[in-house]
Amino acid sequence: MSKSNESKSLNNNVIMHGVELKKMPCGKYFEALQTLKNLPEDFIKELSDNEQDFKLSSMLTIDNIANLITKLMIIAPKFLFSFLSKILDVDEDILENKLTPLELLEIVKKFIEINELESFFAQMKPITKKIMNLIGFKG
Repeated sequence: MSKSNESKSLNNNVIMHGVELKKMPCGKYFEALQTLKNLPEDFIKELSDNEQDFKLSSMLTIDNIANLITKLMIIAPKFLFSFLSKILDVDEDILENKLTPLELLEIVKKFIEINELESFFAQMKPITKKIMNLIGFKG
């Protein structure tokens, strides 16, 4: 007998360094992305390496997300903890005061694996390109 999607999801829950990691619904990602709109201008400049045509949407690849998280850890920890707290559904204090940097990184990597984000970003890249072309952005 095949398992329901709910039971498949439950089997993927993992507790790592005291933090429960699980598959998250789309709403959690959008909620977390809302924290990024409050990033200070200095951080955006640092991310963009002062490129005139930089777009935050260009960061939406698995490699660039890892780069973004690394830069957030260095430059803007308040925003990193807020973003990760929302997306992981974990109290911000736990992330900030109970975990080492390595433990936090291991948690993020496991979260990416559980939620199959590498596959998501790989599949979204051509879709995003088509949408951008449709709305008038070329190249």
